[in-house]
Amino acid sequence: MAPELMIAVARHGQTDSNIRGLWVGSGDDPLNDTGRKQAVELAQSLSDFKFDFILSSDKRRAMETAMTVSKTLNIPVLGHHSTLRDREYGELEGLTTEQIREKYGVEMKSLSREIDDLGSTETVSSVMMRVRDFVNTATDAFNGKRLIVITHGAFIRSFYELYVGKSDGIRFTNCSNFIVKFSEDGPEVVRDIVII
Repeated sequence: MAPELMIAVARHGQTDSNIRGLWVGSGDDPLNDTGRKQAVELAQSLSDFKFDFILSSDKRRAMETAMTVSKTLNIPVLGHHSTLRDREYGELEGLTTEQIREKYGVEMKSLSREIDDLGSTETVSSVMMRVRDFVNTATDAFNGKRLIVITHGAFIRSFYELYVGKSDGIRFTNCSNFIVKFSEDGPEVVRDIVII
């Protein structure tokens, strides 16, 4: 059988840092009440596709989202992986968009290349490489399966850019998601972005 893998890529549920507008790629906030409700809604939005299992980032907000989706859909979480983490924002961690604009003169977006050279900030090309590596590994390891991936803003946007199309103007809100099928013919969009 030709290799085929379906992946739903979803951002984690809301945290208090999200409400405050903080850039916290390396932070480890839990979900808040809204985030827990969003995780249930995420599961419901994916229920018709009969997924086999879930993988998530190893950050608490992603793991909690994954566990809620797992419980709601009655499918297992296979693991939590650092590869699926958000972009590391270095010295920008914990600042708001306004604070970053004032201090560094940069208009922040999750894939702002303008911050690639700021201290210990992870470059956009590094995030893109993590996405490609993940897809290559998943395609080999999970042929014929349907997989939900719970991740973060920069990872989901990078995935979208690489395998769906331009993401300009799309706001990847908490628990927003899309589904892509990978086969020998290349990636195919099964369902474009759904906002929860």
